[in-house]
Amino acid sequence: MFNSFKSQTSSIPAIITHTTQISGDITCETELQLDGSVQGNLNVNKLTIGSTGLVTGNIHSSDLTIHGKVEGDIHAKQVTLRPSAQVFGNIEHETLTIEAGAHVEGKLTHHSERANNVTLIDSSATQTTNN
Repeated sequence: MFNSFKSQTSSIPAIITHTTQISGDITCETELQLDGSVQGNLNVNKLTIGSTGLVTGNIHSSDLTIHGKVEGDIHAKQVTLRPSAQVFGNIEHETLTIEAGAHVEGKLTHHSERANNVTLIDSSATQTTNN
């Protein structure tokens, strides 16, 4: 009986309304709908930033949808930028969707690019050239 209630409530997102302003970091293991403003870092499994939402800080998320404004870096598996989205920061992603009208000022980095851009240095070769 209690388990069925728990599973029902875990699918309900936490909501920060447009009249709410938060100063500090937020961690949420489930889903968060942000329509207010947050000055701090967010670590949220599934995050939706509404059209009135504002984040001044870095975001770590598995699934991120932005309608509002972000001033900070984003690290997420899946990022969707809706037409009203404004992002002023770097976006590190696995999947990125940018709809017409969205605004981004920053570097876009696909997760697999990091591994492909690494150059290995052989330490034994460096030692022989310096001697």
